[in-house]
Amino acid sequence: MEIRNIISFLKVNELSSFSKAADALGYTQSNISSHISQLEKELCHPLFERFGKTIYLTEYGKTFLPHAYEIMHSVEQAKQSVCDDMTAIKELRIGILESLCTTYMPQVVADFHKMFPAINIIIKIGTFHDLSQMLNNNQIDFLWTFDRRIDSEMWTKVLEQEEEICVIASPRYTAHGKEHIGIRSLADATFIFTEQNCSYRNAFEQLLLSNDVQYNLFMEIGNTEIIKKFVNAGLCLSVLPYFSIKQDVENNHLKILQISDVSLHMYSQIFYHKNKFLTPVMREFLELLKKNNAFISAK
Repeated sequence: MEIRNIISFLKVNELSSFSKAADALGYTQSNISSHISQLEKELCHPLFERFGKTIYLTEYGKTFLPHAYEIMHSVEQAKQSVCDDMTAIKELRIGILESLCTTYMPQVVADFHKMFPAINIIIKIGTFHDLSQMLNNNQIDFLWTFDRRIDSEMWTKVLEQEEEICVIASPRYTAHGKEHIGIRSLADATFIFTEQNCSYRNAFEQLLLSNDVQYNLFMEIGNTEIIKKFVNAGLCLSVLPYFSIKQDVENNHLKILQISDVSLHMYSQIFYHKNKFLTPVMREFLELLKKNNAFISAK
């Protein structure tokens, strides 16, 4: 069983296209078709099927997929065992949520580049769903997300950090003249939220619902910087992680509402795929994060 055929199989599965896989790997489409045919002949079963213009794994392909990842993992380990140094790796691929990227990545990337200027950092910003698919398809080395605690049989969690979720307002917001209020004081308040698939937005809305608190939705948008600008203008309230508003609060651009019966926390978490070899580059990046951001190693 040739390694190149397995690489072609994984790339076709990742991109759902023979032609795109050929472009990505520097082959012709007929080369890719030949690789897959050779693999199917060895395994005695078809690995892909077409419906219209879309390519899907067959049940045999789905069965072979984890074994293909394990084979490539072993190959990568074998390479690293004889060349365990930074010069063997040329890039580091990180999938991250937008709010985490805005807060943490500029300084982290700057520090990492000073230490390892020859290594190219590739950042992919997306939703948790999109980044999960990228991690499973080996399109990224790390997934950095913010959610409730996640446990996955397919992933290894390496770092974790608890963060408070805050209800924020303009510094001019009076909160009915009170310094400390209860959640029912938010009745009929106007909010701007992140998208509906956002974990902390969903948790906060469930909290409002469980307390029979009705509210007004002004807007929903994925960009936290835009959310903060609308809140600062006094148009609405919002809910964001503390790490994303810390500097704004310190600069008196936003304030945190002290709500006595609201206590929400989520976790910043970093994963790599269990079939992924933890390269020296990946290890150095994790050490830098622990140093700069007070992460703790996941248990």
